[in-house]
Amino acid sequence: MNAGWIILAICIVFVLGAALPLIRDRGANPPPPRKETLRDWRNEK
Repeated sequence: MNAGWIILAICIVFVLGAALPLIRDRGANPPPPRKETLRDWRNEK
C-alpha cells in the first residue's frame, strides 16, 4: 500500500506542476482575438 501512495503523490505533484503556470498567468496575457474564419460571401457587395 505504501507504493500506491507514493505513485499517487507523484501523479498529483506532476499535475499541479503542469497546471500552476497556466493558472498563475491567466490574467497577465489575455489570448489574442480570434481570426475571422467564416465569411458570408453571399451578402458581400
